[in-house]
Amino acid sequence: MKHFSKVAALTLLVAAAVSAQAPIPVVERMFTEGEVTTRVTLFSNRVVVVSITENGVQGFFKHITLPPDQYLIYVGILQKAVDELGEKPVTSAVSTPRSRIVLTLHMGPNAPRTIEFSPLATVSLPLAQISGAVNDLEQLVREASPSLEALRGWDPQRGDRVEMINGDYARVVEVLDEGVLVLEHEETYIREIVGPDARDEVILRVVGPDK
Repeated sequence: MKHFSKVAALTLLVAAAVSAQAPIPVVERMFTEGEVTTRVTLFSNRVVVVSITENGVQGFFKHITLPPDQYLIYVGILQKAVDELGEKPVTSAVSTPRSRIVLTLHMGPNAPRTIEFSPLATVSLPLAQISGAVNDLEQLVREASPSLEALRGWDPQRGDRVEMINGDYARVVEVLDEGVLVLEHEETYIREIVGPDARDEVILRVVGPDK
């Protein structure tokens, strides 16, 4: 119950910050290997961003918005681990000049706290748990549908024109109960039924209303 109260308090604090200003980072990790740096950031508005730069040039950028319940689970895991982190979470002195991890925690009494260590270093269990949570967040972003964010706020209407994942174009001819769509392909006039949970697997983006 005590841990839940801490998470609830942090959530209220984050919510207040979001309403008052731009989203703030919750946790951020930069993993550099040679000239390539991968940055993973979880923000207070539930957005997770992954970007990759090589020689200072950005070559990859992708983001998703976590559902509220999933966001709270990750915040809970991170908060518990931060509370147990201790002063010396890196327990070995392994040095890898071309590879390093820089972890910045924007939660806890010493926030923001930056911890820098080698990918080969031995770390405490709480730091390993934080790294595991960040790894999960990075994987969620990398594996997310390319249209997930683009379709998040879409309220389908009859006549909307969409581009499909396979490159075809279609239009919404019916919006059935519970958000089920009937799409008609422009070239073949074949009709396809798409459930609300499968939209981002079939539709790439909304082009606009049908003309």
